[in-house]
Amino acid sequence: MQDTLIALRGLQEIDRHIYRVQAELERLPKELEQRKEVLVRLQEAISEREFSAKELRARIKEIEDATSGLRQRQRKLEHESNTQKVDAALLASFQHEIRQVKRTVSQAEDDGLSLVSEADEVEKGLTELQERLAEESTVFEEFQGNVVKETADAEAKLAELIAKREKEASGGIEAPVLDLYTKLLASRGGEALAELNDMVCQGCFVGIPRNLSVRLARQLEVVQCPNCQRILYSF
Repeated sequence: MQDTLIALRGLQEIDRHIYRVQAELERLPKELEQRKEVLVRLQEAISEREFSAKELRARIKEIEDATSGLRQRQRKLEHESNTQKVDAALLASFQHEIRQVKRTVSQAEDDGLSLVSEADEVEKGLTELQERLAEESTVFEEFQGNVVKETADAEAKLAELIAKREKEASGGIEAPVLDLYTKLLASRGGEALAELNDMVCQGCFVGIPRNLSVRLARQLEVVQCPNCQRILYSF
């Protein structure tokens, strides 16, 4: 049984590396996708700001056109009130309409200035987002290249480890023991073995009964932790 535990520990070391490489192969595309999503969100934010800026500038143009028309109307009224022979009632009507036009123009100018300020802020933010997108895109392209290289290296390493594992697994470990080990490997996150130190399982850090420690010392059978079920070994 001592030889079996030694073989299992060798296999465990290989499997530990395999799990790490597999985790890396899972992490790399996920991180790449996360970074890609950042770019997508930035582009969406840019599109929204571009639309907002376009809408604001269109509203500003409408106000400018309307204001221009109102000023023409004001000049026409002023000209008519000054050049035509009008009675007091008609003159008062002209003056009232002129005042109304002036107030409308003043309000439109205030609204226009407010919209110009808002548009400037939107466009400033748009420029900042565009600059950030350019920076993030450069970083993403570099990271993407690194992912391709790291993935290729990890896949080569994984193939090497799997070949080594197959050789190690065929090195005299009894089939029932190997089956038990394989099941525990999957259910315990790549750690099927655990050292027993001072009557405590180092896999789950729970103490075990003394009789199990005695059975382990005899090296006549596979002994499992009653709590986490890992195969126990001791130096």
